[in-house]
Amino acid sequence: MKQVIFLLLISPLLLQAQNKKSFFITGKMKSVPENAQVVLLAFNGTDTITKTKVEQGVFVLKGSVENTDARIILFPSLQRRMVLFMGNDTININGASETDVVITGSPSNLDYEEFLYDIKPLNDYVDFYRNQAMSATAQGLHDSAVIELNTAYNMYQNAVDRFVARKKSSPVAALLLAYSYDTDPNRDVLVLEKRYNQLDGLAVQSQFAKNLADVIKQDKVGAMGTQSLDFTQTDTAGKKVSLSQFKGKYVLVDFWASWCRPCRMENPNVVAAYNKYKQKNFTVLSVSLDQEKNNWIQAIHADNLTWTHVSDLKQFQNAVAELYHIKEIPQNMLIDPTGKIVGKNLRGDALEQKLSELLQ
Repeated sequence: MKQVIFLLLISPLLLQAQNKKSFFITGKMKSVPENAQVVLLAFNGTDTITKTKVEQGVFVLKGSVENTDARIILFPSLQRRMVLFMGNDTININGASETDVVITGSPSNLDYEEFLYDIKPLNDYVDFYRNQAMSATAQGLHDSAVIELNTAYNMYQNAVDRFVARKKSSPVAALLLAYSYDTDPNRDVLVLEKRYNQLDGLAVQSQFAKNLADVIKQDKVGAMGTQSLDFTQTDTAGKKVSLSQFKGKYVLVDFWASWCRPCRMENPNVVAAYNKYKQKNFTVLSVSLDQEKNNWIQAIHADNLTWTHVSDLKQFQNAVAELYHIKEIPQNMLIDPTGKIVGKNLRGDALEQKLSELLQ
């Protein structure tokens, strides 16, 4: 009777152990020597998940992971690493050579292989024509390269959208979004956010998705097409001024400093635009990254900057600069009457042209 009770007590534990998911990886790599170590690492390349040794030409890696994601198999004897997308799968790795490796048993790794062979080369294609356009000296060659670049770029972006639509639950889709954003000089965070919002299931749990969420949160601040963030600082007379006070107008928020030579060289263009459009629902709000108040005020008068100026005199620790992630100056952003950012870093003729387009 006691034995029956004991079995009844431990049976839930046995069931739990049997139901616990785990991975089982068997591999045969001809180039890996006998007794050589094989290590399964987290994608950061430092945290060890498990390790083993080659015995009779075969290695076996066993254990469990919390989610499906990218991992690394390290072959120290070959000084080689191999990316493997996996969860708690039963996987077989067969390598006839270092460059001829067949992996089966992991659906997410099949997605990764599709990314490597179908999607990534398209980005290399874009890079090729981008370099062609930049290096072309003759106008005809440049125009031809630009046409090819635009065609290649559109093909790549369409391929990204199709992959995400088909593989929205795959962690490889999150990897693709991270890769496409990092390699795109346009870096449109609103496009990234739209694609990211399609992800679900295992894709959202991946490290790439978590990193993307942080990137989107940071890069949306001050991005074209997003709502501006309100702020309050004191003007030259110590009076508090808020960005929201200018709602209903086009406002150029201009980050500058008296000690910044490029800023001072740009000031005449801002003055000309201000004088031309100040009667047409346009104004300027300058945020100074100065530290010395006298230098700040003297530069305002010297450059004839007759609009509103604010600062907390903390240089790059200025609270507004930190809010908008301003790391260098001059920088500016044009905000429309609803508070949306409709222009960024409009300098020289670009500022006048944009205002002419909006206010004429």
